[in-house]
Amino acid sequence: MAMCLACLNAYAQGGKGKNKKRNQPKQVKSATTKTEENQRFMCEIFEISPQFPGGDKALMEFLKKEVRQPDEAKDVKGRVVIGVIVETSGELTHFKVARSVHPALDKEALRVVKKMPKWIPGSIYGKLVAVKYNLVIAFKGEEKGETEPERRDK
Repeated sequence: MAMCLACLNAYAQGGKGKNKKRNQPKQVKSATTKTEENQRFMCEIFEISPQFPGGDKALMEFLKKEVRQPDEAKDVKGRVVIGVIVETSGELTHFKVARSVHPALDKEALRVVKKMPKWIPGSIYGKLVAVKYNLVIAFKGEEKGETEPERRDK
């Protein structure tokens, strides 16, 4: 009985037998053309993620320096998420508000993101790729009736 099972197992794995060629995968020629290889390759999964020049600390400093609370939304707080594509050249393109808080805050977040310098592009298997990326820009707002020192004490 054990010998039968061993023979069946070898046969199922393409072992000794007449149908050895039948169990092996057939080789298929690639149908990829040169124009398809030259098309833009965009990833959501990547090996090395795109980076702001100088890293995350430099990105936080840039946002702290550039982001201003709009007058028409002084008391509104929240996080605006801007979706962008970091191209292989490092440029940011295809700006989209992925999560809105207030139209004035959305406009300010878009203004700041469009002002950013070129990024270091992402890559996969050593090849530069365009990557979808979400940037979160936080707005703190102002609380009514309190001054800055009073808020720190709470």
